[in-house]
Amino acid sequence: MTLVRDAMIQVPALSATDPIFLALRAMREQKVPFVPVVRSDGSLYGLVTEGDLIRLIYRATREQSDTVPRWIRGAGRDLLQFQSLREVVTRQLDTVAPDLSLEEAAELMFSHNRKVLPVVVDGKPVGYLTRTAIIDHLIG
Repeated sequence: MTLVRDAMIQVPALSATDPIFLALRAMREQKVPFVPVVRSDGSLYGLVTEGDLIRLIYRATREQSDTVPRWIRGAGRDLLQFQSLREVVTRQLDTVAPDLSLEEAAELMFSHNRKVLPVVVDGKPVGYLTRTAIIDHLIG
């Protein structure tokens, strides 16, 4: 039986206090659509995804409605330099253990419409399971 640990990938994490542009840079350099965010003790705080950043950039450069937080409105590129990841991180995550079967993890991923599942032990990330990693592992 193939386990999550057999297909998970490693992605360096950032801190919630890091500026948003570091997430953009990390995604580009790592060629992944997300960046993990951890607390100072190494426990998982959340993920910042491409979707999170696209929504933020769109809101910062296009929207001027009252529903957009004041710190975003008209911020443009300055937003990426000075605003922390804490402002855009996705905290509602499904996680899996490294010893879970790859089939069960894939079922969870697709039933909950997740593109990535953090793999955690004692609340700390040890890897990440992506749709691409599952496909790569299946076609070997």
